[in-house]
Amino acid sequence: MELATKPDLPEVLARFEAWWNRQPLERPLVTIEVEPERPPQLPGKHHGSMRERWMDVEYVLDCVEARIEAGVYLGDTVPIYMPFLGPEICAALFGAELVFKSEETSYSVPSVRRVRDILAMAPDFSNPYWETIRQLTELSLQRGRSRWITGVTDLHTNGDLLAALRDPQQLCIDCADDLEGVRLACEHVTDWFPAIFDDLYGRIAAAGQPCTTWTPGLAMGAWYTISCDFICMISPAMFREAILPSLRREIGHMKYSLFHLDGPGALKHLDALLELDELDAVQWVYGAGAGPAARWLDVYRRIQDAGKGLQIVGYGGLDEFRAVAPYLTPQGVWFWPIGRFHRGEAEAFLRWTSDWAAGG
Repeated sequence: MELATKPDLPEVLARFEAWWNRQPLERPLVTIEVEPERPPQLPGKHHGSMRERWMDVEYVLDCVEARIEAGVYLGDTVPIYMPFLGPEICAALFGAELVFKSEETSYSVPSVRRVRDILAMAPDFSNPYWETIRQLTELSLQRGRSRWITGVTDLHTNGDLLAALRDPQQLCIDCADDLEGVRLACEHVTDWFPAIFDDLYGRIAAAGQPCTTWTPGLAMGAWYTISCDFICMISPAMFREAILPSLRREIGHMKYSLFHLDGPGALKHLDALLELDELDAVQWVYGAGAGPAARWLDVYRRIQDAGKGLQIVGYGGLDEFRAVAPYLTPQGVWFWPIGRFHRGEAEAFLRWTSDWAAGG
């Protein structure tokens, strides 16, 4: 596959393939957002409501096209658009309504009275929210041909789907009062995971594109950022019994997998995750107020010692990565600084990563 906006895409794909397989690279993977040379010329259009704006497929793709055309793609950064109606789209599949509260995100309205009620539910792939995700995916594949890569939307399945349908606090009570019901409900929604994922990924694969999602990794084959943010609210024993079996099944559906471990409250489950032979890599997100990255060296080492790939997400600038690198093995590392950087400092950082990997 070739992109006019990223002529070295074949080399980037090869580098990701090596990373997934923990093979040596001349430098770690680096995804870095660079300030554009000119601001994107976004279309001006009035919408009667926030919902109307989100559901306007043509308008959304006009904005995507403007942003991508203005983008700068250094290192392993690739022009990507992930169709998105908010992180609880799968709750909408199971009948929940979405509320679009801002231009950035939405939330679902809990709709289930008892966790075991979920056992009688099935996704409705014809509902308007999922149809919009399909339309965004199809239109992106058409308009982005040879210009950008279309990703699989942010799904939030397994325990996060239960939390969206029930309400996180209510699901915590369920875990205390009826953990077996939570396990059964989680297994039930996971039965539908292949159909949900493949409905979107199948369209992307048929267009000859690599797989990607909100985490900007690439693979010529199915991969996904497996996650469950709800687990920060439950004990390791509850996690192992009710949630982990579903995560294992989702991972098993993929050629490659990266687990999104979100926040200090989730760290108590790291050992259980590292025991999963099928899991390829871990993305540790320390979260707001819990930095810098150097504070979590033991976490990075545990992940590397378990033979997993490591994505380091940093919020405190490029020096965060320079501070932790001497204590890590370059093989299997992926740096993802959050924020925008000037081209010169991004290029200098890429040179530094090469020197680090070479032992300089």
